[in-house]
Amino acid sequence: MSGLLGGRPVRWVRPPDGALRGTHLHFHGGGYRVGTPELDVPLASHLARRLRVQVALPAYRLAPAHPFPAAVEDGLAAYGALLAGGTPAERITVGGDSAGGGLAFAVLLAAQEAGLPAPAAAIGLSPWLDLTLTAASFERCAATDPLLGRDSLGDSAAVYLAGADPRTPTASPLFAEDKALAALPPALLQASRDEVLCDDAVRFAERVKAAGGACRVELWPGTTHCWQLSVATSAEAVRAADSVAEFLTQHFD
Repeated sequence: MSGLLGGRPVRWVRPPDGALRGTHLHFHGGGYRVGTPELDVPLASHLARRLRVQVALPAYRLAPAHPFPAAVEDGLAAYGALLAGGTPAERITVGGDSAGGGLAFAVLLAAQEAGLPAPAAAIGLSPWLDLTLTAASFERCAATDPLLGRDSLGDSAAVYLAGADPRTPTASPLFAEDKALAALPPALLQASRDEVLCDDAVRFAERVKAAGGACRVELWPGTTHCWQLSVATSAEAVRAADSVAEFLTQHFD
């Protein structure tokens, strides 16, 4: 199903039957300049069945036509629309993959600034949380990541930021203040041990926990960036998605 959410097109994915537990708002990846909600439909379908939720996949605006903070504005509008439509915050979870994973936490920081309540939980799948590209994993995993590198992500960051400071928290949630990190909902981050964004997840979780928040990291061996999207063909992707579903179920309940 499709429609509008917060003024932007949205792809809705719902379980085949049964009462809905809530809504999962999920942002697709693509370095903020490419990508489409359709790429996330297999994962969304899996989560919808396992969680008994509807999954909203918004088509947020992309750079270069719409640089930062357009994606954050669209994500915040989508979250605000769910609340305004009558879904309580405790029945909403928020997440995303790759750039969408970073966007999910950027939206949660923007929601704090807007005075909106936090959702029940958040997830980040191979999340891009630091647009300064300073993590040691860019060197450590350069030979084991077939998809991403500092050059490709640097190009995406430059196009998306369009001159904005990469340390702005709603661009790079890693640099949020401790008070904001502590106020985030319980979070689960998954990353491949062999991908260049591995340390984004690790460092972000360390900062959240040091600030007094709750954030768990799962580092998966023998996987690649955003392997969770391959639930239709990969048993390892199914296992990762099931771990996400178990985590979100705990917080919905």
